[in-house]
Amino acid sequence: MKVKICGITRSQDVSKCEGSGANLIGFINIKRSKRYVKLKEIIELVSELKTRDRAVLVLEPENPEEVVMKMKKTGIRNVQLHSLTSSQIKYLKWIENFHRTPVEPNMKIIRAVGISEDSVKSQGNKIEFSQEKVMEIEEFAKTCDALLFDYQVKGRSGGTGKQIPINIALESVRIAKDANHNLEIFLAGGIDSERIRNKRTILERVIDYVDVNSGVEDSPGIKNPERVEELMNINA
Repeated sequence: MKVKICGITRSQDVSKCEGSGANLIGFINIKRSKRYVKLKEIIELVSELKTRDRAVLVLEPENPEEVVMKMKKTGIRNVQLHSLTSSQIKYLKWIENFHRTPVEPNMKIIRAVGISEDSVKSQGNKIEFSQEKVMEIEEFAKTCDALLFDYQVKGRSGGTGKQIPINIALESVRIAKDANHNLEIFLAGGIDSERIRNKRTILERVIDYVDVNSGVEDSPGIKNPERVEELMNINA
């Protein structure tokens, strides 16, 4: 499994996460987030990366044009979206193609999908999602390069610190992969060293990335270097 460490707000955490081997490093430009970073600050933080392709811009945009504008300003080509419909994402890919220069790599779109136990019916060991949630997963799977499953609270995904039960996570992955075999899968929601240690055998069969945020923090946006190191050593 690869590792994405998200919610970076400080230069020393950029260096630590990259130096410890994090595959992707996320910068959150969503004002409701406790780890919100302005675009100007993101540009400065990304400049400290030795490999800029590790950077992920986390957005909750009002429209596709906002995504293109912020990608251009920061130079980040990996975007994690917490809004936009599948139709809007198709339009985003279309207009971005016109704005992309020959030297810029292709945009990578990661769409966050919120999962909560309210959208699931359990019948013994069988997990069954609502039809609306199944359609949501399938539509985004067919439109995006990757899906990030995160725990959802009050319609919002991201930053909850709550874990998706493993059986529910596995069913989410099954639905997504049935719709698009080439899709990459990220799992977020309270990921920490303990969960990776206990569930690694199961997770690495179906998950491409674990997405870690609060699990390596002392407080929102303040990463603990020892926790970062521990997590990366477990996953080595």
